[in-house]
Amino acid sequence: PFGSRQVWVGYDPAESGDSAGLVVVAPPAVPGGKFRILERHQFKGMDFDSQARTIQKVTQRYWVTYIGIDTTGIGSAVAQLVRQFFPGLTTFSYSPEVKTRLVMKAWHVISQGRLEFDAGWTDMAQSLMAIRKTVTPGGRQFTYTAGRNDNTGHADLAWALFHALHNEPLEGQTAANTGVMEFY
Repeated sequence: PFGSRQVWVGYDPAESGDSAGLVVVAPPAVPGGKFRILERHQFKGMDFDSQARTIQKVTQRYWVTYIGIDTTGIGSAVAQLVRQFFPGLTTFSYSPEVKTRLVMKAWHVISQGRLEFDAGWTDMAQSLMAIRKTVTPGGRQFTYTAGRNDNTGHADLAWALFHALHNEPLEGQTAANTGVMEFY
């Protein structure tokens, strides 16, 4: 559906009762360019095998060069199956530091006007707005959380997007971290 251009996939898995989020993102064609969310999906009631097979179907439709998945909870089982068909999988084990890094990258992309998605996707916008900065239960660190509701789930689409955006370095694509290699 996107020709011969690469896409990045972010996935936020879910156990029963919660919803999972999947986003397919077109990375910028040029350094500093815009990201475009091509697809976003939420799933409920899928076991880990079904979630992995859903991701595999995406890899069969697009030229996927990156997948990021949260391995907290059921995500470790999903990741284990995804790694069988996508060995370069990137995983995230949530901690306050990891969540902060993901949110900082997304905030930077969005604040620079580098994220585009269909204006009718209010679920995506609501999911992004559901994430809040809070203090950990011990009171020692800041972290990011989202409440659960029927519209946004647990901000699943936002976390899935953050997993995809993480593939670009925090400073963005620059001449120092971007290059082209030709083979003859």
